[in-house]
Amino acid sequence: MNISEDELEQRLRALFADERLDLPPPPDAGTVIVTGARRRRRRRHVVQAVAGVAAAAVAVAGGLTMVRLHTEDGTAAMSAAGTGTSVKPPEDLTQGRAPEPSTPAAPTGTQSISASAPPQTSPRPSATPRPTKLPAVTTGPLLAADGFGKLKLGMSEADVAAQTITLTDAQAGAGCTIYKAEGSGLPASASVVISKTSGLVAVTPDVAVHTAEGIGAGSTKDQVLTVYPAAKEEAGGVVAPAGATAEYRFRLGETGVVQTSLTSATQDCAG
Repeated sequence: MNISEDELEQRLRALFADERLDLPPPPDAGTVIVTGARRRRRRRHVVQAVAGVAAAAVAVAGGLTMVRLHTEDGTAAMSAAGTGTSVKPPEDLTQGRAPEPSTPAAPTGTQSISASAPPQTSPRPSATPRPTKLPAVTTGPLLAADGFGKLKLGMSEADVAAQTITLTDAQAGAGCTIYKAEGSGLPASASVVISKTSGLVAVTPDVAVHTAEGIGAGSTKDQVLTVYPAAKEEAGGVVAPAGATAEYRFRLGETGVVQTSLTSATQDCAG
């Protein structure tokens, strides 16, 4: 029997709309579905946990140990069973907390570990400041080892007067007389001591002078002792040899040398 397509479609629609063909779900269908889903989820978690434990046991038995060696730039170089791997250590995401140092595991027979050591930097030598050498003093007239201007040690009063030098303000003592010496024969005025037996035995210029070795006003005690190694300290100053028959006497103050005198080493009244 031949039927048209329209008739066939109408019969199919009527068949599908028949309520006798419906399969109504049971009242507890929702509960059964949820319970089954939870059961499958628990089984899946158990299987994953068992698989992880098994993998860890296999790794330990095979001697596969992950070793992390921190290098200077924060990376790690590892190799296990002959394979090399470069690993970046995880960063600590906790702000203000330094990452905890890791303790490297002891290498086994199946491992080869290579790590770049931090570059060795040679310590810089400490800069030790060298003592500053004070410049030589050249200001003021020269007080030579044998005298001051035309005034020389050992001169008598008559010899001094012959050098166009005037002696005034005499202060006589036992065998010696102190004078004020002035005149064209001197670079500056000075106090002098003349002995009746030894002649001129001491000269103390009234102005700041310097010696031929560069010691003068402002020179420190250490500088005097350095320039004159045979010098000796005395109360208020330093005595230094000035040749074989004379001595320099440097009087010291807070600023260094404040007065320089020349005396005879064999004098019998001055100093």
